[in-house]
Amino acid sequence: MRQRVLALAIAVAVNGAALATVNVAMLDGAAREHLAQQEVERIVITGERPADALAARNCTGRHTL
Repeated sequence: MRQRVLALAIAVAVNGAALATVNVAMLDGAAREHLAQQEVERIVITGERPADALAARNCTGRHTL
């Protein structure tokens, strides 16, 4: 009788651990789906910038290829 109770306790513990694992996986999947549904905000910058000013900021050396 004692072995049956021990086997039942082990079975309940294993099933509880499996249920917790499935629950975490479902919550992670739901969070990923929610993040995938979000739209990215678009920032548009208007205005003119001289081409040489951009090159001077990006190039560290005096000579470029």
